Amino acid sequence: MEKQIYEIGFHILPTVAEEALGDEVSKIRTEIEKGGEVISEEYPKLQDLEYSISKYIDTKKSKFDRAYFGWIKFEGDAELALSIKKVCDNHSNILRYLIIKTVRENTLVKPKEPKKEGEVEGKEFSKEEVDKSIDELVIE
Repeated sequence: MEKQIYEIGFHILPTVAEEALGDEVSKIRTEIEKGGEVISEEYPKLQDLEYSISKYIDTKKSKFDRAYFGWIKFEGDAELALSIKKVCDNHSNILRYLIIKTVRENTLVKPKEPKKEGEVEGKEFSKEEVDKSIDELVIE
């Protein structure tokens, strides 16, 4: 089978202790390493969610507004992606996950630095040029 580049993004329940996060991530990582290669990853960090996500835990529906979010980029075949899906489906501490095909290159875009107050993006104008432009726009 042909190898592809995949990325899995996952939310781990906020009820998991920070000391146990490594064990939770290793369950996914171990499955990846059975038939593929980890390219890069980001260790989960606790974040507020944009909306509440519900999950049944021991037949009780629970809502979560926070979760640990992490991701792993890896190389493997489609069968590996399916086996990771099965692991995540049966993993009680994973709130939600998504597996996508992607590219090997780092596709993270660095955010622009915020503009300083009064700073204009683009061409610099002198005070005289601004005054002239305003004069041309004013209707008498």
